[in-house]
Amino acid sequence: MAGLDDYQFFSNLRERDTPFWQKTYEGREGEMEPTEYYRRPTEFPENLLNPTHGSPQMSKLAVSKPSSQDAQKSIDVPMEKYGELSINIVSLCAENLLSHPFIVIRRQCQVNVSSHRYHLLPVTLVPALVHLQGCQGFSVFWKGLGSVLTVRGVTLALEDCLSKFTPWPKEISPHSSLKTIGQHLLLKCSALALVTPFYSASLVETVQSEIASERPGVLDVFKEGLTRLLSFTQPQTGRMLPVWLLIIPTVTHGVLQYIIGNAASTITSQVLRRHQKHDQQKQGAVSKDGGALVDATVRLQSAFIGHLVSDILLYPLETVLHRLHMQGTRTIIDSLDVGYEVKPILTRYEGFFDCLNTTLHDEGVLGLFKGFGALCLQYAVYGAVLKFAQVIIREVTFALVPPKPKPKTQDLVAPLTPSAPYTPVSAVHPGVASLHPSPRHAQVSPRQGGGARGSPILPSPARRQPEVDLRAELEKHKSSLSLDD
Repeated sequence: MAGLDDYQFFSNLRERDTPFWQKTYEGREGEMEPTEYYRRPTEFPENLLNPTHGSPQMSKLAVSKPSSQDAQKSIDVPMEKYGELSINIVSLCAENLLSHPFIVIRRQCQVNVSSHRYHLLPVTLVPALVHLQGCQGFSVFWKGLGSVLTVRGVTLALEDCLSKFTPWPKEISPHSSLKTIGQHLLLKCSALALVTPFYSASLVETVQSEIASERPGVLDVFKEGLTRLLSFTQPQTGRMLPVWLLIIPTVTHGVLQYIIGNAASTITSQVLRRHQKHDQQKQGAVSKDGGALVDATVRLQSAFIGHLVSDILLYPLETVLHRLHMQGTRTIIDSLDVGYEVKPILTRYEGFFDCLNTTLHDEGVLGLFKGFGALCLQYAVYGAVLKFAQVIIREVTFALVPPKPKPKTQDLVAPLTPSAPYTPVSAVHPGVASLHPSPRHAQVSPRQGGGARGSPILPSPARRQPEVDLRAELEKHKSSLSLDD
């Protein structure tokens, strides 16, 4: 019967001394803690958004089994490293191999004092290069490559040796002190001064004509360099300048090229990173780590701009320096006025300023920029190849990396609004209150004569109603049910 069940439930509440909506599970008392089944219905479960925090079994599973994002990240990192390595290799090959033919053409224009065409634009170089290639083949553009690479390797080896035997640092950072930067520049100056005679021998091999001269050997750059180094004060020929007169302009050009190139590279890197961060802010997400591939791209672009700016600003100084190195070497070069002729180099300069004044007087200001079109053509081809390689490597890297799974979006469940405080049973039904005379729910009024204005008067222990006999109430209820039937 429904009424009997209700009274049995209320009688159980009297023993449990709990509100009527909190049911107990007598059969699971050994398995569950009391706090697990004595819960208010308005409580918000803490493990609703992250179920793995609820049970230790799920937490162990989450620790032992890696997530899909971690697995994807472990795949992306090696691929980005391979992409970064590929970009660095392409940049190194483009800087040393692809740019060498244009360096040869530029140097031939710079040391040719009697040329009629200055080749300030790349367009004027095209007919002469076509004729030169038709007469001597493609090898004419790659002469002296071995000596150039040898000089660069010797320079790096000297810097490494000097950094080990001296307190001068080989590398610096933007946060280095002025003393550290000065010692680093002193290291660069020392290495450039020691490599000056070998630089002169390498310059001769890159500009001399293969038709009118013998092809140099592999070790000739060391032979000629040591010969010029030993004759430090008195050269073997009358017009050749001593090494000590060449050290100062060579070291000055090298240090200025290093400083200007690094300054332009640093500024370009900061601008590119700010532009990248601004684009990410427009998209609504800013990543702390852009990735190895993106960092390598930014570094290469900034290095490209640094080399370009330094070569453009120091081009007149380079022209004067090359003419000083070539004086007295008895070198015959290919004339790029037409592309068919060869000319000897016959100059008589007493020093740097004499060469500068003579060039300005005989050839004008534009004479210091002879062969500037080759420089423009060099960096145009270098930048195009570098950009094309970056695009190809990026696409191949993204193609090899599996697509990232879309994250599963879970709708956030809004927490339930807190319910009203627990209302005493006596306020709901006085009869039920008599069945549940627990002192926990009895509230004492601070004043017997009534509370403050607007505050309800709570029942005191003296006004508690007498207990009602359950048996009598049960009989009354049965009689009412029989009358209703």
